[in-house]
This record gives sequence, structure tokens and C-alpha cells, in this order.
Amino acid sequence: MSGVTIAHAEGTPASQEPVKPEPVKPANEYPQEVVRTFMKGCGFTNSKDFCTCSLDKLRSQYTFAEFLKIDTAVRETKQVPKEVIDIFQSCRSKVSQKSARDTNFGIYSALRSNPNQGNS
Repeated sequence: MSGVTIAHAEGTPASQEPVKPEPVKPANEYPQEVVRTFMKGCGFTNSKDFCTCSLDKLRSQYTFAEFLKIDTAVRETKQVPKEVIDIFQSCRSKVSQKSARDTNFGIYSALRSNPNQGNS
């Protein structure tokens, strides 16, 4: 069967270009507006690293449709499902370890840049 294209084998005449399908978005791809809103709301009281970690884990575990159902339920009941709390806690501990290192470095840098430090 040399010279037979896949398109021809599927029933499309070899002289015609096969129609390219529309790219299919993964089920867990969240709209940019939702991502921006999540990051903005989360960022009011949390670090960017924590918010990014949380959103990444939510996207890996829940389709957008599932995320919307959870969001609606949380708004109505004011209760966050344990699975979502677990995601946030795992990100909190991950970011806390990094944050502690960053904070110590930040304090050290601030002290070094203050020429009046220790001259009271």
C-alpha cells in the first residue's frame, strides 16, 4: 500500500487536503478570566507562590465543570470540601518551607543594606 495517505485510507480522496480538526481544549483548562479572578482573590491574603500552587493542583484534580460545582457549593454552604482544604494545606506547607528561606534571606539583606544598623 505504498503511496496511500492516511487521509486516503480514511476515505478522503488523496487529491483533497484532509480537514484539520479544531484544537480541543483539555477538560481541565480554566478560562483566563477565572484564573485571573482566582489569583486576585487568593492574592489578597496569600503569596503568589501559594496561589499558583493551589490553582495548579485544583486544575490537575478537577475539570473546570467540577471546579464550578465546587465553587457554587462553597458560596452557598460556606463550607469548603475536605479534598480542597487538603490541596490548600499541601500548598501552604510547601510554600511555608520556601517562604521561611526567602524571609530569612530578606531579613539578612535588609540588615546589610541599613547603614545605621547597630549604631544606636
